[in-house]
Amino acid sequence: MYSDLKIMSEPRLLEIKLLGNFSNQFLVENEYLLKAIERNLLPFKFSISSTHDSIQVEGDEIAVMLVSNLFDKISETLSELQTLDSPQTDAIISSIVEHVLKYDLSYRLEGLPHPLQPKSLSQVAFMHKLLSVSKKLIFGLGPTGTGKTHLAIAAALNQLAKGNVNRIVITRPHIVMEGEIVTAATRTEMERDDQFEYLEDVFGDLIGHHKFSDLIEQRKLELIPLGHMRGRTFNDTLIVIDEAQNMTIRKMRMAVTRIGRNSRMIVTGDPTHVDLLGGEPSGLVHILKLVRKTDIATIHQFEKTQIIRTGIAAQLEKLYAHQEESKVAFAA
Repeated sequence: MYSDLKIMSEPRLLEIKLLGNFSNQFLVENEYLLKAIERNLLPFKFSISSTHDSIQVEGDEIAVMLVSNLFDKISETLSELQTLDSPQTDAIISSIVEHVLKYDLSYRLEGLPHPLQPKSLSQVAFMHKLLSVSKKLIFGLGPTGTGKTHLAIAAALNQLAKGNVNRIVITRPHIVMEGEIVTAATRTEMERDDQFEYLEDVFGDLIGHHKFSDLIEQRKLELIPLGHMRGRTFNDTLIVIDEAQNMTIRKMRMAVTRIGRNSRMIVTGDPTHVDLLGGEPSGLVHILKLVRKTDIATIHQFEKTQIIRTGIAAQLEKLYAHQEESKVAFAA
């Protein structure tokens, strides 16, 4: 179990002796194995070089550790079965990754009463970036269900507890729903409404509703409508902007320029699902184009395969995603 930044991400080199049926020839012939390992260990990376009786694995420490565990398990399986097909390979990789996530990569973070258990390796990589105080502007991108908001708030609570910031400010744009009547141009920006309730649920899950209320009463936490950021400068603050894909370019410019002295900002959203009226361009898509080739920001991308919901919710997400992809292919 890890605390704060004690996350295995430093470069590492490891030599592994190959025994029994697990030979270099097996690796050469089983191209699927290495591709499957590379795919499942993303975003962590590794490379392999070999001698007649051993291989050297070099890369991110997490990846090197996982490859070592995988090769041990594969060698054990080959000694029993002599062969290893694709389904068996996938099952071994999944079991090793799940075991490491559950037992070796949990976080004991100051400010959280319970260990935080990442559900994917991508979450581990994202949390590493969130806890790095040198990173002042971080974008967490990807579909709903990858844990972006949950991790961002967990990291914010940790930074507050450690005294790296004096308060947390969280905001999000109001999404105009179908049939909703907007009576004034700024009303939906200036009033906190029921679209903030899910944030209260996240805090309740992480620290309990009583502690959540205490932080608000002590003014160490603000959940504010986007319009309340206008004209303010936030010093010694960790700012989280959620659902940022639904901000216009003008609103995004207003929000990101609120970063003051000794402050950090985490911006989360899914650039592929924009709900702005009239086809107006997304401020998130726009700012990503501005910062991608600079050192201003750190960008972390979650993929659809890293959605962590379980059961029927995950199955429904896949069905909807498949239908959307089919429509795009048909239109093309």
